[in-house]
Amino acid sequence: MTHSPAAPRTFSNPLLASGPDPWAVCHDGFYYYMHSIKTNLTIWKTADLTQLAGAEQKIVWTAPPTGPCSRNIWSPELHFINGVWYIYFSADDERGINERQRMFVLVNETADPFSDHWYLAGELRLPDDKWAIDGTAFTYHGQLYFTWSGWAGDDNTRQDIYLCRLKDPLTADGERVILSEPVLDWERHNYDPDPQNPRNRLFINEGPAPLLHGDRLFLIYSASGCWTDQYCLGMLTAPTDTDLMTPGCWVKHPRPVFQTSAENQVYAPGHNSFFRTADGSDWLLYHANPRPGLGCENERSPRLQPVHWQPDGTPYFGTPVAEGVPITWRQ
Repeated sequence: MTHSPAAPRTFSNPLLASGPDPWAVCHDGFYYYMHSIKTNLTIWKTADLTQLAGAEQKIVWTAPPTGPCSRNIWSPELHFINGVWYIYFSADDERGINERQRMFVLVNETADPFSDHWYLAGELRLPDDKWAIDGTAFTYHGQLYFTWSGWAGDDNTRQDIYLCRLKDPLTADGERVILSEPVLDWERHNYDPDPQNPRNRLFINEGPAPLLHGDRLFLIYSASGCWTDQYCLGMLTAPTDTDLMTPGCWVKHPRPVFQTSAENQVYAPGHNSFFRTADGSDWLLYHANPRPGLGCENERSPRLQPVHWQPDGTPYFGTPVAEGVPITWRQ
């Protein structure tokens, strides 16, 4: 099913009352959407993403009671790669203490992601076998890559952005490299009112999302603790025709590229994804809180606004748009 670009109209945020870690992909005239539910993997299907609240939805996998992927089902992403559907997600074992979080993959070899042919392919075994969340796959200059947020060792003190090559969508190839560490002041907000809370010792880069424009690659990621109102988006840029596996080639933007707007009552915007509509427009899909101090719970709702491209070829995301304000939408 293929749709021609429709006449513009307007919508307003949020798309749903709740929906942390939102992801959407446009395929054959439909949008397929997912977000973190913790216990299962659910796909929404709609011809119009701005009408997500009325979309058909289907549970395609439920976490088992025990085993390595039975708890903390986080950040699912649906990808169509070489004619096959994949869902990447992170999960922990039945202890649910967030120490064995790893990346896993579901596969559906039919053309319809709403079909009942999903099966668990198992863990995506990443280099060094360390804690890993928020993984996403992308192709650049014909090579398939995987990027995620992980630990350097076995201690929960810092989350970095990693990258590795993929031999195929189920198999990592070679080493992992660090693309970003939370070293700038705006990446290191982690205050929790409880002085004994271990979160006060954590520094975080997470949720990497690739954005391709022409021949340029940008990696937009979330920084600081999601429990803080300073949670925001940062940006890495890789020069054209570079070796992505060379960490020094990536340039970090010195300031956040998308952050809280108290004026618009949008707090802690982050964990974004991107998609392109039929008219060639790029869109930013992200979650945010409607009030300060809400942290990482279910008040986070999915929101949508356009990406603007500046004369120098870099993206501009602007300010998070207030709830109820009309946004022009072109299918």
